[in-house]
Amino acid sequence: MNILVLHSELGVLRGGGEYFTRNLFSEFLKRGHHVSVAFVADSQGRFANPIPAGIKPIPISGWWSRKFGQGVLTKIGETIPDNSRLKLYWDRGQEGVCWRTIRWHARRFQRRIEREFSLRWQEFDAVYVHGDPYLAKQVATFRPTVLMLPGPVSSELEPVLRTVHAVCAHDDALSRVQVFLGDHILELPLGIHSQIFTPGPTPVREKLGWTGEDLVMGYVGRLTHLKGVDLLSAAFCQTLPDFPNMKLLIVGSGEMEEHLRTTLAHALERGIVHIEPALPQEDLAPWYRVLDLMVMPSRYETMSSAVLEAMACGVPFLASDVGGNRALGKTGAGWLFRTESIASLRESLSTIWENPTERRVRGVLGLNFVQERHSWTATAERLEHIMESRLGVTKGISWK
Repeated sequence: MNILVLHSELGVLRGGGEYFTRNLFSEFLKRGHHVSVAFVADSQGRFANPIPAGIKPIPISGWWSRKFGQGVLTKIGETIPDNSRLKLYWDRGQEGVCWRTIRWHARRFQRRIEREFSLRWQEFDAVYVHGDPYLAKQVATFRPTVLMLPGPVSSELEPVLRTVHAVCAHDDALSRVQVFLGDHILELPLGIHSQIFTPGPTPVREKLGWTGEDLVMGYVGRLTHLKGVDLLSAAFCQTLPDFPNMKLLIVGSGEMEEHLRTTLAHALERGIVHIEPALPQEDLAPWYRVLDLMVMPSRYETMSSAVLEAMACGVPFLASDVGGNRALGKTGAGWLFRTESIASLRESLSTIWENPTERRVRGVLGLNFVQERHSWTATAERLEHIMESRLGVTKGISWK
């Protein structure tokens, strides 16, 4: 197949959307398909992140509009004192401002895609659109189109979604959109690199000066308010007196890093907390293996790739009872606590630390679940099947 990928989110090929798109279509390349990606570029046609080898880049102008978004708004928010009333109003209003900025960018991207490909649609067997139903509706008038929804959308979009040949989602987004879209929406599970994320030795634990007797809990991901890292630090400090051999590992960067370093300053000095800046995906496995427990305290989560990666390394998880975390809770590979409740998180930690056998059992269950269901190979096979059955695109490589 010759596939065109259009990724219209504000952070084009950034964050979770980048992770999914980049890895899924890298796997498509291995399976003999041809992949082109249209992305927002600077005036020299460059992109902030390297495009995977083998994927054909198609730069679309509009770099400056993409840069004005979440990052700029976050920087503005950082200048406002944390305890001020203005900070409270800013945090409440930022989501709406971000949404409007994203929609403005998406419409701009849509117009430029229309100009770029007006005479080129026939070059492609199928088009994959990440995140934007309106762009997918437009493209579906020209070529067979798959739309991937990274999160739930309103039922008001049902008429738009039904114009697209195939709509895909996973876990929380899938179950919520299925209510009004029925079998028109299909499952496309999140994958992980099953060759990279495996159980193995833990040299990082020794590097940090932590022993096998220590109870290490950890978080891997963006350090933002949405991810609930403030809840994690508070629960850790409150639980520590009962479990003096407990340690906390945080791997990531973001707007909450300074807050965490201030809150945990004494623990950082004592060496019982370590904060490691964000690492490339391929370097994370040794850090997951340090953990006795992966904690994901998000205020909202569709499906956490970090939790899946930890599970693939044999690590059980504790996650907030929200979104895609609920689906993972049903696997028996971890525990859930009440969202935004420090008390519930603290109580769960105490129960988990007192039951080492249960931790080991759940770690094995998680490992088996991820190996069977969440490899990128399985996800690519699923998308191939969707393109064949719903779009009528054959597996033959027609671009040659």
